[in-house]
Amino acid sequence: MFTPALDPALSGGSASSKGQLYIILASSALILSPFLVWPVLFHRLLATDYLPHLYCYLGSPALVWTHVLADALIGVAYLCISVTLAYVVFRAWRDLPFHWILLAFGLFIIACGGTHFMEVLTIWVPVYILAAAVKLFTALASVTTAVILPFIVPRVFTLIEQAKTSEEATARLRASEERKEALLREVHHRVKNNLAVICSLFYLQSTHTKDEGTVQIFHNMENRVHSMALVHESLYRSENLARINFAEYAEVLVTNILSSYGNPDVAVRLQSELESVIMSADLAIPCGLILNELVSNALIHGFPDGTGGEIKVTLHQRPGGLCTLSVQDSGIGIPAELDASKNRSLGLRLVRSLAHQIRGAFELMRIDPGTSASLQFMVDPDAN
Repeated sequence: MFTPALDPALSGGSASSKGQLYIILASSALILSPFLVWPVLFHRLLATDYLPHLYCYLGSPALVWTHVLADALIGVAYLCISVTLAYVVFRAWRDLPFHWILLAFGLFIIACGGTHFMEVLTIWVPVYILAAAVKLFTALASVTTAVILPFIVPRVFTLIEQAKTSEEATARLRASEERKEALLREVHHRVKNNLAVICSLFYLQSTHTKDEGTVQIFHNMENRVHSMALVHESLYRSENLARINFAEYAEVLVTNILSSYGNPDVAVRLQSELESVIMSADLAIPCGLILNELVSNALIHGFPDGTGGEIKVTLHQRPGGLCTLSVQDSGIGIPAELDASKNRSLGLRLVRSLAHQIRGAFELMRIDPGTSASLQFMVDPDAN
């Protein structure tokens, strides 16, 4: 038969509660046992065969009420302190060191408060034997606390030293993390600068050739490298050096691509619907390269007749982390005979390869009007 496993924390808490209950029951039995063995003791404790303190104060109202108010306030204060200590010990029994000394101290405070309440009572009711018993109990609690306390002091100093050591270690760790963060930020900055240099080299090389096909190749490579550099720039400026908001990155990237390929004779409008999606650099770089290819292809091949149109970029995330990045244009559309899965152009081969790298699914289809290219991939849902 299947027996469910018990949570250690729950079972430990139950054992601790039972232990406290046993202690309370044992203490109660110890206190009540004299009354059970000697029933007359109860009557003796409440004996009133004496004069109340009211006569000692000569019935002076000022003197009586001064004692009553002072003793009552002291008793209430002691009671509140003991209740607070008991609550702290109950809530943090496992984590508090020396909880027994706290319990002993709380018992001592309760006893002290009891003596002051008895002082109030004996002004009118002369139960001096009961008052003596309360004082005796207070004396025992006081002596016990006083005896235990010196032995606790060395352990308290040890805990203080451990706390100081832990605090120093935490400070060193925090300083180390700050240095690592500064170093990582500098690495992103330098990578971005190096990639920017590569972009400049592509541009300079393109100015030394007259062949339009070669110029276009250099221009495409420049844009691809720039899309990677932009990721490191975003990470450099981000508070979290490991993740970026891809929506903000995509907005800047697409705007740069439109400026790069912009043709003053062709009016192409950009429309974007980008949800905030947080992703790592390992995912953002291939997604950025794919977005670069899709928008570039839409600008180059979608509007060859110079009529212009619209490019719409969308990014949506569903519950569970499934994201869809799509680029739609209102251009002439892809040829009906084009098979995106078999096309050997560098751009589509790069998109298929990058989609496979991030375990995504790429789809290119003809719509009316234009072309729709979409990429589905997974992100960590806890990152957003």
